[in-house]
Amino acid sequence: MTRFLFLFAPSVLCCTLGRCATFVWHSGVFCALSLALPAAAQTAVDGAGIDTDSPWTLGVAAGYGRRDNPFVGSDDIKLNAIVDLAWYGERWFFDNGDIGFTLNQTEQFSANLLTTFDNERNYYSYLSNGSSGLDLSSLRELAIDKGFGMMGIAGGEGEDIEALDTEELEELIFKDQDTALPERDFAVNSGIELLYISRWGDLQAQLLTDVSGTHHGESAWLAYSYPWITRNGEFSLTLGMEWKSRDLVDYYYGVTRDEAIDGRPAYTGRAEINSVIRFSASRALSKRWRLVGVVEQEYLGNHIRNSPIIERGRVSTAFIGIYYKFL
Repeated sequence: MTRFLFLFAPSVLCCTLGRCATFVWHSGVFCALSLALPAAAQTAVDGAGIDTDSPWTLGVAAGYGRRDNPFVGSDDIKLNAIVDLAWYGERWFFDNGDIGFTLNQTEQFSANLLTTFDNERNYYSYLSNGSSGLDLSSLRELAIDKGFGMMGIAGGEGEDIEALDTEELEELIFKDQDTALPERDFAVNSGIELLYISRWGDLQAQLLTDVSGTHHGESAWLAYSYPWITRNGEFSLTLGMEWKSRDLVDYYYGVTRDEAIDGRPAYTGRAEINSVIRFSASRALSKRWRLVGVVEQEYLGNHIRNSPIIERGRVSTAFIGIYYKFL
């Protein structure tokens, strides 16, 4: 069975030993680059002294990468250094943040119990647009609608809207009103994962529910991945869909009545399906060194992108770098 690399960092996608190569951004902390090592390299100890029968996988990737943040006025997520850490026992495993137990496994099929983190919370760590969650352009329009800019034009008094930054505009418009979008908590999800590998490609399905009581929602992931191997490299194309329940979407993308302000109306999220297309590549430079890369497009469903705190309908991800394998 082809062995896939899983990377530990703010990015994402997956498959190792008994696990298939397709999941999408498990959490804001863990990532799998879904890059496979050629089966020919999987001897007990290879020429570079790497024990490929070891239950441990340890590697580091360094390079340049970026993931879009779809929230209004937020910073994109930079990906510069990624640690790949996994351990596989007879049944239990740890895979870059995922903890699992294998219920059944054959050469082509695997069923696992899985516990992992929800990835949605990570976006909130990169909000950079002031406490209101509104971008500079929206704040300027709101200030003009409230008459602050027009006062200066008509009477020669008032604020110069164009000269004010985000924080100053918020102070002008909202004064002492608390406009901050409250932080959302991380959720711990648990459920079942099914993997099937054949000559025609790999299938992965997951059904997870929130066991931490954060949002009480569920999610489901279904993906098809087709890998192809050359003498020195491996490539993979993945097509996937992720269903998110109403409770999950409303918690991370909704706006409650208490959070609603001018320019940010209350919004109730509904169940939605996101779609994903991803291409990853890996080329061997030596026994321990590899050139790795991945590009991905995630298309947000209508009930997510229609939220007043979301400004992008799709999330782009790209990474290219060098990977060094210790174990």
